[in-house]
Amino acid sequence: MKTAIVTSKSSLNHNTGSGHPESISRVTSIIEILKKNKKLIWKNPTNFDKEIIKQTHSSSYMNTLEKAFPKEGLNFLDGDTIVSPGSKDAIFDAVGSIITAIDGVEGKEFNAAHCVTRPPGHHAEKNKAMGFCVINNISVAA
Repeated sequence: MKTAIVTSKSSLNHNTGSGHPESISRVTSIIEILKKNKKLIWKNPTNFDKEIIKQTHSSSYMNTLEKAFPKEGLNFLDGDTIVSPGSKDAIFDAVGSIITAIDGVEGKEFNAAHCVTRPPGHHAEKNKAMGFCVINNISVAA
C-alpha cells in the first residue's frame, strides 16, 4: 500500500507565539518520525483556485481574512487563533495539501495520504476562525 505525506515548509512560518499549544514543534516532531519510514511518498501541496474555499466560508469572512495578516507581530482572530506574517502561505498550503491528498488517492497515485500541516483546519466556522483553525480544511475537502 502506497501512502503519501503531504506537507509544506510554510507550516514552520505560522507563528502563534511563545507557549501556544499549536506550535511549530507539532509539525516538526511528526515529520521527524515519519522520515524514518523510507516507503512513504512525500508530496507538496498543489496550487488551487481559492474560490473552492467559498463553498465552506463566506465571502465576507474571506475578505476579512485577507486583511488579517500582520506585517509584523501577531494578530488574534479569536481568543485561541493567532496569525503572523508567515501564516497566510501556511493556511493556504494546508488547504492545498488536503486537495493534493484527495486528488492523489482518487487518481490512484497512492492509496492513502496524511496531511502534516498547520494551522489545523476543523474548528473554523463559516464566518469565523475558531480553536486554532482559520480555514475548515475538512469541510473544504468534503
